[in-house]
Amino acid sequence: MKKLVLLLGLVSSIFAHTGVHEAGGFMSGLLHPISGLDHILAMVGVGMVAYFASQKGFLAIGAFMGSMILAALLGYSGMAMVGVEEGILLSIAVVFLLVGFASKMPTYFIAAIIAFFGFFHGFAHGAEFATGSFVSFIAGFSISTLVLHLSGLALAYGYDKKVANATL
Repeated sequence: MKKLVLLLGLVSSIFAHTGVHEAGGFMSGLLHPISGLDHILAMVGVGMVAYFASQKGFLAIGAFMGSMILAALLGYSGMAMVGVEEGILLSIAVVFLLVGFASKMPTYFIAAIIAFFGFFHGFAHGAEFATGSFVSFIAGFSISTLVLHLSGLALAYGYDKKVANATL
């Protein structure tokens, strides 16, 4: 029984979305994307997809960011949506699946998939916002998200160069 309780506690710590953001503002938004493994994996994964999609990859990052901000506004406005957490979880699997196929897929297909999942992430941000400056909160989580995307780009670049050097 103790193991089950521990396991459930660990699983719940993976998620950054707990229902309500206690206080909103720039720092809260900045720290939120790094507060859960679900965010970190999805955002770093988007950056990796962008790298392996080559020149068209920056469209994927832009699609994610734009969709995320739009959805945050909709969530904040009180719009209801089902399956948000499931969409966030599914995004991790799909994004990492895209890493392996990004170089072979059409640009707009990649951007559409990435934007679709960015919507879930953004909606959760907006719907859970409680108090403070929502504009500052959006600015903070947008900057943090972009940094995680760029980290994914760097990680994929390093991996790609290491593999290229290993085959020489």
